[in-house]
Amino acid sequence: MSLQTVEKAIVDRLDEGDRGDRGWFIITRVHVDLHWLKDIVEYIFSKAGDRPISLTAKDYSSLGKLVGISLINPGIQLRRHHLLVMDKPLQLIRRTEKSSWNEIQLTDEGVALAGALDPGDVLERCLSKIRFAVEPWSPHDRVAQYSTFNVSVYQATKQVLLGCGGYIHRDEYDFFVSRIRKTSEIEIAIKWILEFRKLSADEQKTLHVHVSDRIDGKKPYSNWRDQALHTFSLFSLGTSMIRKDHRLLLTSNWVAEQVVDPPVGVLAKADAVINKGLKIPTPPQSEELLEPPIPPEGNVGAEAESFVAKILKSQGWAVSFFTNKRGYGFDLWARKDDLAMVLEVKSSVGSLGQINLTPNEYKAAQHYKDNFYLALVENIGSVEPKVTLIQNPIECLEFSKKITEFHVVSERAWRALA
Repeated sequence: MSLQTVEKAIVDRLDEGDRGDRGWFIITRVHVDLHWLKDIVEYIFSKAGDRPISLTAKDYSSLGKLVGISLINPGIQLRRHHLLVMDKPLQLIRRTEKSSWNEIQLTDEGVALAGALDPGDVLERCLSKIRFAVEPWSPHDRVAQYSTFNVSVYQATKQVLLGCGGYIHRDEYDFFVSRIRKTSEIEIAIKWILEFRKLSADEQKTLHVHVSDRIDGKKPYSNWRDQALHTFSLFSLGTSMIRKDHRLLLTSNWVAEQVVDPPVGVLAKADAVINKGLKIPTPPQSEELLEPPIPPEGNVGAEAESFVAKILKSQGWAVSFFTNKRGYGFDLWARKDDLAMVLEVKSSVGSLGQINLTPNEYKAAQHYKDNFYLALVENIGSVEPKVTLIQNPIECLEFSKKITEFHVVSERAWRALA
């Protein structure tokens, strides 16, 4: 087909709306990052569990640090972007009152994400449920403005990717994908994307004017263009797709596109050189690994942490587990009224010997001082467990620095096998 034919298809579709940006308006202009998304739900869960919570100025300050906002009052930006995308469209949180941020609450999926070891599975479910423009994934006013749209955007995009070689470019999203209003239009979008790809780069560029001329001002047009990339980042939270610069790819296509540098040095002449496509190795068969491995010694850590939490709860303390959260340097956070502490749990099935603190644990002990406790649990799993609590161990104990043994390999050596 000619440039004129593709151009007419784009113009005809744009003529059916009142603006050039009358396409999928799923999120605000915020780059959604898995790390801060999970940090926020974990923070809310540690404070309130699945109950409603009124965020204070101190809470907003803490959340601002988690997402990298250095403003004096980060609450405005958090509500306008970060918390908003968690509410609509992801449905990880809900507002007790629709038009107010006074009180929020984690949804079932929000609670699941807070405790998830693999957040991709939870977010895949959330993304798969999103319909545009339908409540509760879109606000009421947007539903009214985009009344002709009723489509599962994530599923529709996945179908387009499957029909278009496993990827789409931002321009293709702008012209065709974001204009899909219902499921029956998916095949039409695929058809025109494939025709669009037959045009030269210069011919493709001439088509942008049809969108920009229908948007009032350069800034709104730039925002519309950026929103495509933010949508790509949003969709990359799941397991099916990955954003790569200005493109969105099926995960399997991303793997196939990874360029691997050829070997250097002694392996440079090897026959099995792979220079494109990430190769997932084929391991030898192992009866031992056909079931998830168990620790060589009984893993009593989780049992000990649960035991300490049980004791604290019996005394009126609210307890949150930080065991699987990297970088904190402690296992438990506990609060009772206006008192709070963090605890690092060390345990043994018998008597405890030497106590080792990791660098993160040592830093946490230095930082929290009298609010940091070592909870030493001995004889865990027996009928006579023993618990010793040591407050501010950095102050009352003398630690010696231990040199840890590492086994290192040079960059040149590992790149030779990449």
